[in-house]
Amino acid sequence: MDNPQRQLGNPVDVFINGWGRMGVFWGVGKVQAEIQALLYLSPRPLCLDEMSERLKTSRSNISLNVRALQDLGVVRKVIVPSDRRDYYAAETELDKVARRLAAAKKKRELDPALDVVARTIRAAHALSREDDGGPGNVNGAVDTKRLEQLKDLMEKIGDILETFIDDKTAGGGSRDAMKTRNT
Repeated sequence: MDNPQRQLGNPVDVFINGWGRMGVFWGVGKVQAEIQALLYLSPRPLCLDEMSERLKTSRSNISLNVRALQDLGVVRKVIVPSDRRDYYAAETELDKVARRLAAAKKKRELDPALDVVARTIRAAHALSREDDGGPGNVNGAVDTKRLEQLKDLMEKIGDILETFIDDKTAGGGSRDAMKTRNT
């Protein structure tokens, strides 16, 4: 009979590979997500060399991605006494990680998209004031009602994200806080 462990694979590898594939949905690269997963499961802080060896990628690639994860606030540098190397540990409170990643994704994706829609609406209103209203003028003609609906929806999504990002209940209370707000 086959060993169930062999069929399923090493749990750490399964998690790292799965987390790495999902990283793109959170706005981080595959290697960043794999590093975060490795550090999250590690019982102790790891140095760049250990991460590089475990993830089979260059030390410089690990270093670059660890710095990006530090900037996001999901990985931090840890001092290990009597060792000159830099060690790193993951934020283990996943609600904090989720809020920090949501804030970065909102800033990087939603806010610029909302800005484009708002600028388009302003340009459309300016053009409509100059337009002679003739049937042949379709250059730049825009259905501003649709854009306003899109802008409203994007603003609602932004508000939901802000509520989630600013949620101070931490430690599992986030879901209860959202339920309370919605009742």
